Amino acid sequence: METINFNGISCQVVRRNSRRIRLVFHGGQLRVVLPRHVDPLSIIDQHKKWILEKHEWFRRQLLLAGQLELVRRSKEGFLRLVRDWSRHYAGALGVQPAGIGFRKMKSKWGSCSTMGKISLNTKLQVLPEELIAFIVFHELAHLKVRNHGTAFKALIRAEFPDFRSLDKQLKLFGLKIL
Repeated sequence: METINFNGISCQVVRRNSRRIRLVFHGGQLRVVLPRHVDPLSIIDQHKKWILEKHEWFRRQLLLAGQLELVRRSKEGFLRLVRDWSRHYAGALGVQPAGIGFRKMKSKWGSCSTMGKISLNTKLQVLPEELIAFIVFHELAHLKVRNHGTAFKALIRAEFPDFRSLDKQLKLFGLKIL
């Protein structure tokens, strides 16, 4: 993998046996995926405006994320909080998870297996209570609706009318701690 510096922006160049070209920002770093025979500088130059705009947007998001305060909460307090929200929302949704576990995750806050087991990121412990409740509800809602389609969004919106704001907060916290 090559690394190119473009206007102070670190750019990873990934070459693959494919015809498609992709530009993506991941964790604040630009990644250009291209066929082996394509010159990365010409692709970067073609997309210069988008790259600079996206980089600036990401820089602002990182500044906002840096201002967020993490919650100091004991492990026992966190487990009690998750247990309480799980009981509350499982009852409200009329679902019963096969189990709730915790593990370190690199890029998401939680997941729901096809067997009905909920996994939550251990880093949730430092998030505000409202965001923990939101994630617990989100994962339990997957026991009713397995995808993120219209029915799922209606369930989420019914409990959290401001879910878009909560999603934005989660993304900022993700930049800070994931």
